[in-house]
Amino acid sequence: MDNKSSESKSKWQIIFSLLFISVLFYLLWLLVTWFISVFNSLQKEVAAALIAASATIVVSVLSVVIAKYYEKKRAIELELRNKKIPIYEEFVEFLFKLLMNKKLEGKPMTEQEVLKFMSGFTQKLLVWGSDDVVLQWSKYRNMFVLEDNPDTRKTMWQMEQLLIAIRKDTGHKNKAYKKGDILKLFINDVDKYL
Repeated sequence: MDNKSSESKSKWQIIFSLLFISVLFYLLWLLVTWFISVFNSLQKEVAAALIAASATIVVSVLSVVIAKYYEKKRAIELELRNKKIPIYEEFVEFLFKLLMNKKLEGKPMTEQEVLKFMSGFTQKLLVWGSDDVVLQWSKYRNMFVLEDNPDTRKTMWQMEQLLIAIRKDTGHKNKAYKKGDILKLFINDVDKYL
C-alpha cells in the first residue's frame, strides 16, 4: 500500500511540476510580447536610447557581480594558501632533519619521532592539502608502509614529485625543472642515481 501511494504521489508531483513550468513559460512569453509591443509603439530614437541605457545598466551590474565573484574566489585561495604554507614548511623542516640529523646532532631521528610527524602531517594534509599534494603524499607514504626495504631511487623520485606538488600548491610554476633538480638542493650525490 505504501508503494502505491508513493507512486501516486510521485505522478502528481510530476504533473504539478510540468504544469508549473508551463505556466512560467507562458508568463515569460507574455512579458516578452508586452516588451516588444511597448518598444514597437515608441519612436525609434526613444527606443534606441532605452536599449542603450538598459545595456549600460546590465553591463555595469554584470561587471560588478563578476568582479565580486573573482575577488571572493581570490580571497578564499589566499586564505587556503596561508593555512597550507606553515604545514608545508613543517614538512620541509622535517625532511631536512630526517636527512641531516645524524650529521648535525650525531644521531638519526628515532622511528617514534618519524611516525609521530607522519601521523600529524597526514592529519593536517587531509584538511588543507590540494588533491595533487595528497596524492603524492599517499604514494610516498605507501612506499614505506607497503615495502620493508623500499628502493632508494623510487623513494627519491617520489619525494621530488611530492616537493614539486607542494611548490605548485603554494603558487610556483615549476616549469624549468628537470628530474633531480630539486633533489640536488639537499642530496649531494643525486647525479649517480640519474
